[in-house]
Formats: sequence, C-alpha cells, structure tokens
Amino acid sequence: MTWILALAMLAPAAPNEHRLEDAQGGTVATYVVGPGAASSIGVPPGEYVHVAPDGTRKTVRVGEGERFETGAPRQVRRIEHVPRALPPPAALPPRNDRASRPVKHAWAAPLLGALLPGSGHAIARRPGAAFGWFAAAAGLTFGSVALGLSSDPDEGATPGDRGRSAAREATRHGAFVIATDALALVWIGQAADAWVAAKRKTVRAKKRHVVAVSLQRATTVGMRPGEPAMARYEDLTIGVLGQVMPRLSVGVADLGVHGRSGGRLTLQGGVRIAGRVLERDRVWLMVAGGAIFQGTSGPRTIDTPTAQGREQGRFGATLYTQLETRVFVLDRLSLDFGPRFSVPLATRYYGGGRALPRWAPTVELVAGTQVYF
Repeated sequence: MTWILALAMLAPAAPNEHRLEDAQGGTVATYVVGPGAASSIGVPPGEYVHVAPDGTRKTVRVGEGERFETGAPRQVRRIEHVPRALPPPAALPPRNDRASRPVKHAWAAPLLGALLPGSGHAIARRPGAAFGWFAAAAGLTFGSVALGLSSDPDEGATPGDRGRSAAREATRHGAFVIATDALALVWIGQAADAWVAAKRKTVRAKKRHVVAVSLQRATTVGMRPGEPAMARYEDLTIGVLGQVMPRLSVGVADLGVHGRSGGRLTLQGGVRIAGRVLERDRVWLMVAGGAIFQGTSGPRTIDTPTAQGREQGRFGATLYTQLETRVFVLDRLSLDFGPRFSVPLATRYYGGGRALPRWAPTVELVAGTQVYF
C-alpha cells in the first residue's frame, strides 16, 4: 500500500492542475481552473502553499469560516424573468363630486328651459350648453322675426309697382319656413335635454313601442294670384300610428281642420305606412308613404245674375311619399324633420284659405315631434 501511494505522489501532474499543500509539503487538494470547476474549496483554517501548473509557489492563509478561492469563474444561474401577474385593478369609487350628481329639483330644469332656452341647462350645472342653446334660440328668433317683417303687404298694389321678383320672394318664404321650424325644434329639444342633463340620464330610443302620436307641420312655397306672387302653404296635422311589426308602422295621419272664407270648412285625414330603414342609437331614418283625403263643405249661397243656389261640397285626395329623420331627445320623444313630395288629385286646401290646383307637384318641408307609448 505504501508503494502505491508513493507512485501516486511521483506521478506527473495533469496539465493545468493546481495543488494546495500544507506546511509539511503534503498535498491537501488538487483542482483544475476552468468552466464547470469549483470556485472555492473548504479546508481547515491555516497556512497553505498554492502550487500553480508552472511550478510557481505562493503562500496563502485561510481564516476561520473562510474557504479557499480557486480562481475558477463562478457559475451564475440564469433565471428567466417571468412577469408577475398583476392583480386586477381595483374598481374606482363612483365620483361624488357635485357636477356628476343629479340635480335635486330636476323638474325645474325643463320647466325653466321651456320659458327661456338655456336656463334649464344652467339649473343642471351645464353652463356651456346653456349658453349654446340660448344663442341658438336667440339667433333663430331674431332671424324669424326679421324675415317675417321684411314682407310688404301692399306690394304691387300701387299702379306701376311691379313688386319683387318671384325668386326673391320665394327665397324669403323658404328661409322663414326653415328658421321657424328650426326654432320650434330647438325650443322643444333643449327643454327635453335639460331634463336629461339634470337627471344625468342616457337617452335610449323606444324601439318596442306600440303607438306613436305625432304633431307635424308641412309647409311649401308656391305661386298665388295677385301680388305678392308667392305665398306659404301650411298644414298643421296630427297622426296616430301603430307598430304592427318591428320597424313597420301603419295608421291614420294628416288629421286636421282648415277654415275658409264664407264659412266653408275643410276636414282632412289620411292613411300612412312608415318603415324604419336605419337606426343609429338616437337617430332613425324613416321612409313613409300615404294618401290625404279632404272634404270641403259648401254652405255659401251663390246669388249672381247667372247662377243661384248653394255651392256644392268637394272631395279630393293627395298622394305623397316622404323621407323623415327622427332624433330622440328623450326615450319616448323624438324631433322629426324631412322632405315630402306630393301630388294632389284634386284641389288641395291649406290653412289660411289657400289652395293648390290638382296635378301640381309639391315639395314640402315636414317638421314636428312624436311621442311613443
């Protein structure tokens, strides 16, 4: 056994082998410096001699609790970075500031808005909207009054007075119709919107309604006998339509009464079918068609050198189609406007004693409001 140990000590050292000897020259440890080698060796505290592969000897001292550093690179464990799952964000507490809370007396907002546009939004703490609605209503009111007062009732009455051109007069009447219709819609719309703002509500159109009741004004501009040569023809009517299936409504419409000179009276009513072709949240696009029937009484007694007796009553019909846009300002209230194209099959009577002859193609502007039940 002794000779085997002696042979081992006399054996040549391996390349790159380091040796650690104690003070008596005995080998304490051998190691190789390189990848995968231990970076330190545990030995008892004391003084040692480090023998490098090239034979260089160096005295080293290892203290209590220390390890002998071999000089090999430390192995660094690579740790993949795994992002830690973040907890879901906590729900934000509801805003409790004054601007987000409903107004205490919300009923006052639409009431004041109906009296003075914009005042309802002021109550609802919406100063920007209050100023905008007031400015819009004031501008439309001023424009309507100015257009209405610019007409001359005595135009063309003086001999030699040719009066204004028909185009100019038609433009004035058309602008007056648009301004007054817009003013009515703005007035109603801002009062309803004041209620929505005061309650902090979100408007959702009532799609699944059963019955809709409408109040509409249909107006056109046309020629008339004498001067001024142009006049407005207005028709204020009521309609009641039932939704027979989704997007389709049928019912009676254009219900109205027109008084005429001489005590004559015109009653009118009709049928209408309307289809909803487009829905975008609070905006609907409708296509409708129908017929208007009119019956005119004739109580006036005719007493002329050529004829005597009573004027006969008249009956007539008008066919029409219209494109209508509905904007919901409340869940069950919409503002309606759009064009109507009509052709009377007999003389059609309007308010103010005016009438258009049969077969006269007519383009009317329809504006009004509708309530859904």
